Amino acid sequence: MEWVLLGIPLGIVMLYFGSDWLVKGAKNLALRLGVAPFVVGLTVVAFGSSAPEMVTSVVSANTPAIILGNVLGSNIVNIGIAIALAAIVCPLAAKYDTMRMEVAMMIITSFAVFILAALNILSLWVGIGLIAALIIFLYVIYRAKKDNTEGQEAYTSEVEEGSTQGYPILIALIAVGLILLYFGARFFVDGAVELAHMIGISDLLVGLIIVAIGTSLPEICICLIAASRGENDLAVANIVGSNIFNACAVLGVGALVAKIPVSESVLYFHIPVMILLSLCMFAMIKWKNQISRPSAFVLLGIYVAYLAIMIAVPSLAI
Repeated sequence: MEWVLLGIPLGIVMLYFGSDWLVKGAKNLALRLGVAPFVVGLTVVAFGSSAPEMVTSVVSANTPAIILGNVLGSNIVNIGIAIALAAIVCPLAAKYDTMRMEVAMMIITSFAVFILAALNILSLWVGIGLIAALIIFLYVIYRAKKDNTEGQEAYTSEVEEGSTQGYPILIALIAVGLILLYFGARFFVDGAVELAHMIGISDLLVGLIIVAIGTSLPEICICLIAASRGENDLAVANIVGSNIFNACAVLGVGALVAKIPVSESVLYFHIPVMILLSLCMFAMIKWKNQISRPSAFVLLGIYVAYLAIMIAVPSLAI
């Protein structure tokens, strides 16, 4: 009981300040580097917020099925919850011309996961290939953005309080933000799980809702804070980058430490849902250049339907 009273509020406070400091640090780091916040969100913020998933992959060598489930669950929640809630708070402008390579890579990696899972070849060499693909992608993005100065004046002219801080301070702000997000999510989830058990909620629902969403709380909080401040690029880049990182690095490292088994429910239910959400997000960005509130409710509705099906058919949750 004591941990319920302490863990949940403490977790919420840490999540708020962690995401707040991370967004501030990322925005000002982008200003200092002279690049769009989208670039920092796609790399530093996205990869940092996906660190818990990476740790899970490394420590799950003895239970490799968790690795793939972790990647799929995180990617589904990232779009169905994080982006959806952020766009409900504030519709997200997302210019396709400035992020076509990134959202295309998100789609490619989603289909790649399906193909690799269908062939049942998620093992050592595939893991190396996935990691190599991520490195090549980052290099291509770096080269493409390096000489692209279009719109940079709009960012570099936004010199606000804190934008003149040195790199060590900004990096420390981002690092502390990530640490607070990690422990805030842990405290909140532990407290919420204990509370759920106290009031008699089943383990299935605890796993499907509290734990699944809890692992993506950093991404959710970053998106909400970024959206509330009008940092649309940062919110979208966080999710696009996180999903790419999960599919390439997290799954890749997982395949290095153990051959990953693939169940029928994963192949024919969970992966298709991830692909569906990714395609929906891609379509919204490509043809509307934004994720509007109605579109956000579509994404959220897909996630709710996904959750309802798993509750109705418990075998799909395994």
